Amino acid sequence: MITNEELLQLPVDILVPAALEDVINDNNMQNIKAKIIVEMANGPVTPKAQHYLSGKGTIIVPDILANSAGVAGSFIEWEQNLKDKVYKKEVS
Repeated sequence: MITNEELLQLPVDILVPAALEDVINDNNMQNIKAKIIVEMANGPVTPKAQHYLSGKGTIIVPDILANSAGVAGSFIEWEQNLKDKVYKKEVS
């Protein structure tokens, strides 16, 4: 068993933070060993950590690219909730 914090610091090629914001931050950025980070959560890497990690050569795929479909889906769900409406799939 390992903690979430230990999981982020494993010596992996690709790290995919996919649940919470700001999980990679100034408290743990120096211990991140991944060569590539793919942001599947919204904003999992803080700006300070992003600057630090990019400076040491880590490739960071931003959430707006990696998770754009999830963001679009969340927007549609949010809009439906605001309007108290459910969109139906059109069948042609």
